[in-house]
Amino acid sequence: MNLLQFPGRSKESAVMKQKKQRATRLLVIPSISLLVVTVNIIFLLCEVDTAKAFVTPRPTVVAASPCFALKVLRSPVQEEIASYNNNRPVVTDANNNSSLDEKTKSSFQLQESINSNNGKNKQAFPLLEGLYEKMGTVQDERIIFPEYQAGDVPRIFSSLRYHKSEETGRVSAQHATGSVLGAASLVAGTMVGAGVLALPAATAPVGFLPSTAAMGVGWMYMTMSGLLIAELSINRLGQSGKPGKGMLDLYEDSLGPRLSKIGSLAYFGLHYCLLVAYIAQGGANINALLGMDSWNLPSGVPQASFAALCALGLFQASPSVVEKVNNIFVLALSCAFVGILGLGAQTANFASLIDPANQHPEHTLDAFPIIFLSLVYHNIVPTVVNQLEGDRGKITKAIIGGTTIPTLMFLAWNAVVLGNMDPSVTNSIDPVALLQASSGSGNEILSTLVSTFSSLALVTSLIGFVYGLLDGWTDVFKLPTEGPGYEKWKTPLFGLVFLPPLALSLTDPDIFYKALDVGGAFGVSTLFLVLPPIMIWKQRYGEDQQPLMTKPMVPFGKLPLGSMWKAAGTLIIEQGAEKLGVFDWFQHQFLS
Repeated sequence: MNLLQFPGRSKESAVMKQKKQRATRLLVIPSISLLVVTVNIIFLLCEVDTAKAFVTPRPTVVAASPCFALKVLRSPVQEEIASYNNNRPVVTDANNNSSLDEKTKSSFQLQESINSNNGKNKQAFPLLEGLYEKMGTVQDERIIFPEYQAGDVPRIFSSLRYHKSEETGRVSAQHATGSVLGAASLVAGTMVGAGVLALPAATAPVGFLPSTAAMGVGWMYMTMSGLLIAELSINRLGQSGKPGKGMLDLYEDSLGPRLSKIGSLAYFGLHYCLLVAYIAQGGANINALLGMDSWNLPSGVPQASFAALCALGLFQASPSVVEKVNNIFVLALSCAFVGILGLGAQTANFASLIDPANQHPEHTLDAFPIIFLSLVYHNIVPTVVNQLEGDRGKITKAIIGGTTIPTLMFLAWNAVVLGNMDPSVTNSIDPVALLQASSGSGNEILSTLVSTFSSLALVTSLIGFVYGLLDGWTDVFKLPTEGPGYEKWKTPLFGLVFLPPLALSLTDPDIFYKALDVGGAFGVSTLFLVLPPIMIWKQRYGEDQQPLMTKPMVPFGKLPLGSMWKAAGTLIIEQGAEKLGVFDWFQHQFLS
């Protein structure tokens, strides 16, 4: 493949196809949007919960408090809360020797005053009252531990680090909580991956200004999705008393064993799509680095070499060694990224970025799959919840801060890469490859930095998704995660992880962009934009009225939930129609 060839798109398919489909989309996409709006109006008029069709009622889970080790009986919510309040132990505050129950009474009195004022406001504004009810509310009686909701007890459990003194032999325990900065860094590090390599290729046909707005919308949706997953994790942690539940566990607990298979299918599909893309591009990088084209080797040898090196390294190295190597790679990746921005900004034509002639908002929808894929971090949200001990305030700060910084980095990356290319050839040139080939103009340092950044982004992202697949398959087959039982199945598991994507990566030399596009359009949209709001809807507004640990972490009730999964559903329908050739068929039948 030509280095400057736009991945997965020929000039004819990128330019002519877009012109042919523009008129088609002006008719079909508004029709899809009108259908979604009509369905929403029908649901609203009929007083039907839109998520009810996607979930099945499940019995209330036996709840246990990690704070007080209390068992909450299977009973209606009112009986559960009454039983808890009648038998709740008095927890003494070590600072002022007063009981938390007294503080709780004060918080309840304040809440009653607020509720009274809200009632007066609702009577004065019946329209607002109706809107308030439509948005959905969570009653205070459903909160298991008011002290946690009021902030008197900020965390659900305490992580302890034990130390044995060599002199006395006594064992001491210290509080070992995670920091907001560390959790935010984990979120940011997970977001910065190989998806950023395909981002300029997706945004170039759109233009800088529309793509910037689209990335802002993508950040908003993906941040809300992360907060919803955190809310699910906190509530499930309070109900089960067991930290450490992953994404697949949350899907099964919330959706049931049958519907959770949709989440499992999307989970494995997304991971395999990304591994296909990473192995294909990693092989291309090895081929360019070693000049393997002149060796007259069979096709597929570079991809097989890259997959074998990664598999052998991860198979032989211990997790601690992999973590240290990955940290070094992330540091080098960050340095290369800063260098690219510094050198690339000197040659970028920023005036062309805001030129109205270079803005094409009608193609924005095509960029969303890659934008969403670039903003994925959600698989580590349960880990963040555990690190911060369920502290809702810290978790919110970590997720918002950890997603904001990479998004700003992506905007700067997008500006520098698009600013270094001719806008008239955005449909046939890969912007990152163009920047990488700039050594011909005498800028060898910039070319080296781009090559280094590309390779490190692939490797660091591949490590995370390989471990994600290993964890997923051990859950499916009910295998141990360590010890002799794991070592027995380690080789078959690695073969199951690496061989299928390697085989698919050999089928198409331009599969890198295609695999990322499919993963973003269907895997990311289903996993992180459709299922989390549906699960939260069931948890908050379901008929079983489950006891909860926390009130909503995303405001405005049902509005953002419906907006998220319906917008993602529209994207899935549009991308599916395009990839199945519906637009071409519609144009051939009615517009030709």
